[in-house]
Amino acid sequence: MTTILDLPVHPLAVHAPIILVALLVLLGLTYLFVPPVRRFVGWTVAALVLVTPAAAYGSIWSGQQLADHKYPDGWPEAVQQHHDYGYWLFWTLVALIPMWFLFAGLDRGRRAALKRGGDSPAPAASEEGDTVPMNADDPAATGRKVIMFVFGLIVLALLLLSAWWVFQSGHSGAEMIWGGTV
Repeated sequence: MTTILDLPVHPLAVHAPIILVALLVLLGLTYLFVPPVRRFVGWTVAALVLVTPAAAYGSIWSGQQLADHKYPDGWPEAVQQHHDYGYWLFWTLVALIPMWFLFAGLDRGRRAALKRGGDSPAPAASEEGDTVPMNADDPAATGRKVIMFVFGLIVLALLLLSAWWVFQSGHSGAEMIWGGTV
């Protein structure tokens, strides 16, 4: 079992995913629902999307070592449930990685298309006398909006699910240690 100053690593390591998931959820929701701030929080959220699963896995790994040390003949049901919650959190965070980068890439493309549209000359008149919409030079605009909406819903679900799993994992671990003593 890995220790730091003769203490098991797991009670120390669990704090990283708790903090990182909370930051990821808060900044991720901000990114999703407040488009004007996307330029400012985008890189932070991208880093959190990559770092948070590693922190969750470190907690799982250290928890397995601690559980094997404390219960060499097999884990009790509460420990197994706590372990399972940690793995559900980990796999939810792993699933978030491609979805997040697809959504962010589509958003970047949307912003680039809007910027190009803003620099173009005034709309030209068509044969019927209507004007051509501003984003006529971006034929992917409508499709991009639909796909961004779908990916946005998936990202939203994964963010909320991550918050749920970190709560479940933390609560089950706290119940094992502190349940009945306070």
